[in-house]
Amino acid sequence: MPCKHIIWDWNGTLWDDTWLCTEINNHMLRRRGLPEISVETYQAKLCFPVSDYYCQLGFDYQADPYNQLAEEFIAEYERRRFECDLQEGGRELIEFLFGRQVPQAVLSAYQQEALLQAVDYFELAAFFDDIVGLNDIYAAGKVENGKAYMAELGVVQEEVLFIGDTLHDFEVAQAMGVECVLVANGHNSRPRLEACGVPVFDSLLDVQNHISERIG
Repeated sequence: MPCKHIIWDWNGTLWDDTWLCTEINNHMLRRRGLPEISVETYQAKLCFPVSDYYCQLGFDYQADPYNQLAEEFIAEYERRRFECDLQEGGRELIEFLFGRQVPQAVLSAYQQEALLQAVDYFELAAFFDDIVGLNDIYAAGKVENGKAYMAELGVVQEEVLFIGDTLHDFEVAQAMGVECVLVANGHNSRPRLEACGVPVFDSLLDVQNHISERIG
């Protein structure tokens, strides 16, 4: 099927922030005398809702309620987030699709206002028809937003492609009834992504090669 509409995940897929998330998690773990993790461990464990992931790291919600941990993480993330750049090939693929008049949107578990600020920072807002984030900072997931957005979009599901970097992105694409491809340089490891049974690529440059012939 041709690709006539692209839906992007933001964090990890377009924004190269996995290393920063790992660093911040390690700061939080050190403060509590818990073992630190590597980027590889982060990619092997991160899941949605993020509250389940923090349990895997050993945080005790009796001592540190999840909402407080989320606020601690976000405060440091917001302070440092623009140390992160776009993923290699991200801007090029967005411009490639825009030049071929393929509508694009962002669907993210990032808080809406912060998401808009980040997209504006990279001067990408003009390329997207819609930018959809969450109303809070707790990263519970985006399935409901995805289903609602798909219902509003009014396009043929088989002609929509979701580009993400996590198992949750695959789950969201399934809930929306759309095709999905995943990149393995974000928040989940390649073995976890490959278990989804959809195409997995090492970079967005590879994604462009994959879909270029399906773009009108």
